Amino acid sequence: MEENKIILLVEDNKHLNKINSRALTLSGYKVLTAMTLAEAREHLAKTEPDAIILDILLPDGNGVEFCREIREQTAAPILFLTSVSGVEQALEGIRAGGDDYLNKPFHIELLLARIEAFWRRDAIKQRMKPEGLTMIGPLMLNEVANVAYLYGEDMLLTTKEFALLRLLVQNEGRTISKEALYEKVWGQAMGGDSQALYAAVSRLKKKMAPGKDSIRLQAARPEGYLLSIKKNKK
Repeated sequence: MEENKIILLVEDNKHLNKINSRALTLSGYKVLTAMTLAEAREHLAKTEPDAIILDILLPDGNGVEFCREIREQTAAPILFLTSVSGVEQALEGIRAGGDDYLNKPFHIELLLARIEAFWRRDAIKQRMKPEGLTMIGPLMLNEVANVAYLYGEDMLLTTKEFALLRLLVQNEGRTISKEALYEKVWGQAMGGDSQALYAAVSRLKKKMAPGKDSIRLQAARPEGYLLSIKKNKK
């Protein structure tokens, strides 16, 4: 039973929506249901689901296009449901950022098995994760090599920039004073020389630009900096 997992079910067939929702609920999931993309957007504005079951043909749009739309805001696995025979539409959905698909009609046990497979893959990834790696939102920090990746791309940080980012990540969501940052990163009191810190923060902000929708480094009162990162609920 996956009692803490949230599933967003987007299905415009009222009968199928009810059947699938009931089966998922009985399997221990919390189910958010939507019969249109507009309703799905409302749910996503309030909650980040652990997985999304997405019909392709919907009354107010196409599930594949919706997948492209939301892919940058959520890393939740997406399982497409399609009534169209053949593989072309399914392949289009996978290329748009989907993770799996089922052709209608399907057996409910197969749907549940496909969802459970998502959690098994997550568990395997966690077991195989190398030591020294910190992953949060779109960021991955390799603290052994002092290398940071944003959306899988090397940020090309200097030693000081990496140390600064690591400290901000460790205190994500909390304001850190400029003095504390300088002392931790440069190993001495800041005194009246703050230019090195300002310059490092400025360079770090520029290198974070590709993740502007999900990661923000900003000045915060009293006289400090705050890192905020959008991340999946688990």
